[in-house]
Amino acid sequence: MRKRRGFAGPLANAVLSDWRVSGILTARSGRPVNVIAGQDRSLSGIQNQRVNQVLDNPYGDRKTPEHWLNPAAFAQPALGTLGNFQRNSLRGPGYWSIDMAISRLIAIGAARKLELRVETFNLLNTFNWGPPTLAFGADRTHTNFSSGAFGRITSMEGTPRIMQFGVKYGF
Repeated sequence: MRKRRGFAGPLANAVLSDWRVSGILTARSGRPVNVIAGQDRSLSGIQNQRVNQVLDNPYGDRKTPEHWLNPAAFAQPALGTLGNFQRNSLRGPGYWSIDMAISRLIAIGAARKLELRVETFNLLNTFNWGPPTLAFGADRTHTNFSSGAFGRITSMEGTPRIMQFGVKYGF
């Protein structure tokens, strides 16, 4: 009786074996955002004084990059006073990305191997919005209420899709 080989012949084994797939899913909530007055309202010299939050919903109805924070939800504190805004009570947009690598090992003789590798960062080319316009750069979490761009998102987080190829020879 003849033995049935099916799809797992020598050629199929050579093409379909020794593959490696790895991936990383990165997902996080938005960064904290603190709204500051942008001026010394308490007349004390304290830096980064907070504003008054006057509406319960500081995001408004839209929550789009043009209107992430509702300017009507905040007001400058009276002169000689500090604002009532709670530190880290607001969040910028969330972030997510998928990174993936596929590699293939090819045996060359008994002790040598060749590895072919394709790596992709931000595989789905997801556009992630940055936090609302920051007063002191991306390393801080303050947005200036006195700024003309207050409440708007003008930047992105992370990178666009990046692909790289590699070859490794082991002996």
